[in-house]
Formats: sequence, structure tokens, C-alpha cells
Amino acid sequence: GRSNTDRGNNPKGYAPSHYEKVQMLLSDRFLGFFMVPGQGSWNYNFMGVRHDSNMKYDLMLSNPKEFYHEIHRPSHFLNFSNEEHPDTFTVDREDRLS
Repeated sequence: GRSNTDRGNNPKGYAPSHYEKVQMLLSDRFLGFFMVPGQGSWNYNFMGVRHDSNMKYDLMLSNPKEFYHEIHRPSHFLNFSNEEHPDTFTVDREDRLS
């Protein structure tokens, strides 16, 4: 990304043969299904450290939770609960003069 200096309309290595124009059809007549993890979240955008490319998981047929659902970002809700009690705070060192 940073080393890319071609910002023109015809970047190096690009050719019109890299794609094919097709007609897009939008319809409510086609039905499909979603496969989501059996337990936990499908969205690791907010929990990147918990993602592992070798993790094992079961799939089930279900509608996925929305992108910003609280199951995808539990640490945000812990921060919210800490902000509800502003009079209680933690200190790094003990006050020896009190």
C-alpha cells in the first residue's frame, strides 16, 4: 500500500481483461441462507486478538447478528459500565498520607 506510487487511471499491471461486465439482477424471488458459527460471534473486527486462523467452529443455519451487535464487542460494554460509576475509580498507587 505505502509503496504504491501509481495513482493514475491506468496503473501498472492493470488490464481491462481483468474483469467482465455482467448484468446485475436484483430480485426478491431468489432465496438463500446464511451459515453462522454455532457459538460466539462471526464478527472479529472488534475482537481481533481473539481471532485465530486455525480455530475450529461449528456452523448452523441462521440469520447473522447485525455488525454492531453487542455480542461482537463485549469490551465496549464493559467500558460503558465503568463509566456509569464515575465516583469510583482505581488508583495505581496507595495513598500513604491518608
